[in-house]
Parts: sequence; C-alpha cells; structure tokens
Amino acid sequence: MPTNPKSRPLLTAAAVIILFAGLKASGELVVPFLLAIVLSVLANPLVLKFRSWKIPAVVSVLLAVAVFGLALALVGGIVGGSLSQFTSAIPRYEAQLGSSLREIQTYLSQWGLSKEAVDLQSTLNPAAAMAFVGQLLNGLVGLFSNFVLIALTMIFLLLEAADFRYKLTAAWGHSWASGNGLHEAAAKVQRYLALKTLVSLATGFSISLWTNFMGLDFPLLWGLIAFLLNYVPSIGSIIAALPAVLLALVQLGGMSALGVGLGFVVVNMVLGNVVEPRLMGRSLGLSPLVVFLSLLFWGWLWGPAGMLLSVPLTVIAKILLEASDGGRPIAVLLGPVQEARERISNS
Repeated sequence: MPTNPKSRPLLTAAAVIILFAGLKASGELVVPFLLAIVLSVLANPLVLKFRSWKIPAVVSVLLAVAVFGLALALVGGIVGGSLSQFTSAIPRYEAQLGSSLREIQTYLSQWGLSKEAVDLQSTLNPAAAMAFVGQLLNGLVGLFSNFVLIALTMIFLLLEAADFRYKLTAAWGHSWASGNGLHEAAAKVQRYLALKTLVSLATGFSISLWTNFMGLDFPLLWGLIAFLLNYVPSIGSIIAALPAVLLALVQLGGMSALGVGLGFVVVNMVLGNVVEPRLMGRSLGLSPLVVFLSLLFWGWLWGPAGMLLSVPLTVIAKILLEASDGGRPIAVLLGPVQEARERISNS
C-alpha cells in the first residue's frame, strides 16, 4: 500500500528517532564493535608485516590481536589502578578544593567585591568537578572492559579484510573496489589513525613527564587521559587539562596549578597546531562545528566512550565519502573552510 507523500517526513523522523533510541539502548554492544573497527584498521598493517615474513594468515592475525590486547591490558591496568586510588582520595580533594575556593573568594572580597558576586563555591562546585573526573575515569574503564568481545571482533574483521575487496567488487563494481577507490580510502584511514596515535602518544608522554616534574599526583593517569582525549581535537585537550589543573590547585597551590595548565597549553599548541598539521595536512581535518556537534551528540548517546570515538569515526566517514562521487559534497561540508577554499581555487 503506497504511503501518503505528506506523511513521509513524519515517518522519516520517527525512523531516525527509533534508530538513535536503538543505538543508545545497544551501546554496550555497539561501542566495543566500533572500537574493534578502529583497532582493526590500526592492526592491519601489522598483520601485513607478519604475512610478509611468510607467517600464515590466521597466525598473523592472532599475533597482531595479541599485541593490541597487551596494549589494552596495560592501559586498563593503569586506569583501573589509578581509578581506585583517585576515587578513595576524592573526598579529601573535594574538601581541599572547597578550602582553596573560599580563600580565593576572601581575597577577591578584599578588593571590594561582595561575597555574593564571587560565590565560587556555587559557581565551581568542588563535588561536581571531582565527580566529573570520576565519571570520566569510569567511562574509560568501561570502554576496555569488554576485552573478549573486542578481541574476537578484531580477529574476524582482520580475517575478512584481505578478501573483502572481492565482495565490494561484486556488489558495486570494479572501479570503486580497486584502483582509486577502496585502496586509497583504506590507506588514508590507516595513515590518519597511525599518525593521530603517534601524536597522541607524544602528547600523553609529554603531559605525564610534565605533571611528574611539577609533583602532581597520578602523573601516569593524566598522561593517559591526555593521550585518549587527544583524539578529540580542541575540546579534548581542555577536558584533559581541567581535572589535572583542579588537582594541582588543591595539592600544590595556585602558582603550580598555573604551571600545570601552561604545560598543557604548550604541549597541545606545539603538537596539535604545529606537528600534527604538518604530518597530516589539511585534507584530513574537520570543521570545528562538526567536531563540537559530534562530540555533544555521541557523548550524549554513549557517554565518555562516545566522546572518544566520535571524531575518529567521523574522520573515517569523511575519508570514505571522499572516495565516492556521490559522497564527496558531504565530505566537503564536514571539512574545514580552508579545504573548501582550496577546492574552489583549484577548480
């Protein structure tokens, strides 16, 4: 029975709402699967390297998954151990942060500002600030808790990857599945994730060294958070710096907190604004508006795990859209304005 054309927008909106409701309800299953896709893209060059050494395909895949499994276990161990220590110390940090805010409020009131005008206790709720840090760490632990599901999904994805082009050729034709289509898109995705991971590792290592030099508690934890949140451009560095600066204010005082914050700014300015663009180029960038909206939406949908995966998955989608004629206009809309200007000048 044909549908009324006037009811199609309503049906489309209902379908979208149902889809997003299903994604939110199935987050425990979908998020590990998406993480497995990202890790599989990173692991595939390692599988190819093992294959070049005449190692059988199945053994190569198992070795690559084992390498990434050890890395995930290491990350999970650091986060889990630091989380238990940090959680037990949160009440003490809340009390110290409240005391520091009261001192600042008293100091400002001496300059003629009323206490009601500078009510930092209400504006910067210490309990809410520390609770946010705890929720972020819990989200990171939850992201790596489904290790068995992630590992099994990676194994099947990597085993299918070598021959997947034949399915694409049969489904959509030879031109996209080979030549300038699939291979270039896959190479761009691998290059983006590899370079982003290297820059994120350098960011996390630098932050860990700096916070340790400043005498801040849990330097490995702050380095790990900086590494993970570096996958979220611009906003991620602010989210990573906030809890470390708050803890420095509590533990070390105002000047040291300023020093910790300055360290975050310098590291992210050098690596994020100088090194990363030179390595990746502008073609892999996203519009700041797209980054912000994807962060809000996927963060609302899946929490901290959605925030971490939102930008890498959006970049992957942009690269794949660029590989097809029909998706190229959408890829341009997702990219920064500088990329659009370059396309206009080159056309």
